[in-house]
Amino acid sequence: MKNINKIKYTIMSLALLFLTFSCNDVLVNEDPNGVVIDQLPPEVILPGALTVPAETLMTTMNGLGNTMIATWSGNAQQVQAPYFVEFQYQLTTDFYSGIWDNLMARTGNLTQIIENEYADNYDYFKGASKIYRAFYFQYLVDLYGDIPFTDIHQRGDLLFPEYDNQTDVYVALIADINDAIAQIQNTDTSTAIGMGSNDVIMGGNMDMWIKFGNTVKLRMLLRMYDAAQGTPDLQSIVNGELAALNNANFLGAGENVTINPGYSDEEDRMNPFAETFGYDPGQFGNASNQTFSNLRAGPTTFLVEFLDGTTTGVSDARLQRLYAPRGGQATIQGNTQGGEDQPSRIGPGLLISPQQDGYIMTASESLFLQSEAVFRGVLNSGNAKGLFESAIQSSFDRLGASIGSYLNDANNINGIGWDGSADKLEAIITQKWIDLGGTNGIETWIEFTRTGFPSNMPLPDITNRPNRPLRLLYPTSEYTGNSANVSVYNQTVDTAFDTPVFWDVN
Repeated sequence: MKNINKIKYTIMSLALLFLTFSCNDVLVNEDPNGVVIDQLPPEVILPGALTVPAETLMTTMNGLGNTMIATWSGNAQQVQAPYFVEFQYQLTTDFYSGIWDNLMARTGNLTQIIENEYADNYDYFKGASKIYRAFYFQYLVDLYGDIPFTDIHQRGDLLFPEYDNQTDVYVALIADINDAIAQIQNTDTSTAIGMGSNDVIMGGNMDMWIKFGNTVKLRMLLRMYDAAQGTPDLQSIVNGELAALNNANFLGAGENVTINPGYSDEEDRMNPFAETFGYDPGQFGNASNQTFSNLRAGPTTFLVEFLDGTTTGVSDARLQRLYAPRGGQATIQGNTQGGEDQPSRIGPGLLISPQQDGYIMTASESLFLQSEAVFRGVLNSGNAKGLFESAIQSSFDRLGASIGSYLNDANNINGIGWDGSADKLEAIITQKWIDLGGTNGIETWIEFTRTGFPSNMPLPDITNRPNRPLRLLYPTSEYTGNSANVSVYNQTVDTAFDTPVFWDVN
């Protein structure tokens, strides 16, 4: 492992891009006649560079997070031992290794855009790529700790990248976001090439990219805030960055960061979440033709009782949008993780159509982050309660639920309402757990690890572990392809449960 002392890096791409100009071709990953990526303009590279890592976020990472906390259960009456490995906490070097393998490799094309010297002014492409790459590398640190960063994506020039200190990677990613925003804001607009339809996330709206960058940075700073208090140098960095954000614009109500490169109702071209957790092509909404994952995935009893009013005394209409009864069920049913019952299925607020937009970051998450920052006193703009309630409203709006009197009914309830919660952070994180369950499960698992909320979540019935895992183990691919650098960590299965990442001070 080595420390990062400088924030500027020379990083090259890992893999060839299997894309062409067509958004539909982005979804089938065809090799453009073997063209060397160095010869391709950013217009060709960008759509796939944005699309491919998002698939991992929406499917593999989402599913893992929802099973690591009390959000999703398994349908024991339909599928033999659903999520058995997940609920037994059988973490190995092969457990969800695709997260590391995919994110490390599939961000290489972003690095190519960032580092390649083009004759024309591609500052918008480069700035957006820096922000988007930082978004995914934050997750790599959050899930694994120390990671290769300085030496990544150099292809044959450096096959065995060393690991960088996880705290330093966080600081470097924040610096990358700062550089990206400055690059976007200070470019020569008369020569800058607009991203337009090649940007399958923002459509070339650079103001939105800046808001996204600021919001990702705020999330990172809040993650590391407590850990920084005991380290003067780090605390100075965090405090300085937070102070600078007081004049920043963040994602607001209705400003969800979504992606859609041209999803269609065909195999391997559907929205990845809809195809993985929804229905077969041409069968959307037909419960008899659900995909395997939707047949086995459903809500936990803990979640259903939390939302139907059994636990809190407040009925939450988001339940009917997040989940829907299966055949023969009069109401939405849950199951324990590892239990023998049949839970209801994923609902119409999450499964809209084969062509639905994919979520990268929601407006509600941004508003919850801002509420926490104002409550903690690290941002001085906005009202913490107002931001909290705006986040809940955004959650209802995104899921297509009627909020009715929910804000008033929940306000005095400990753990979900602002005025009634002894710990405002508990209310913020618990509401975020409700909001992002199904949309971004990995975020809810990480936030639980950081805060311990929601509290009192039951462990799976079939695990022998006394606590949830804190992280993932380095994958088999590292032990076979980069063994000298990964082996020094001496990880065992217990590492996933007793060795936290740097920001986890609890």
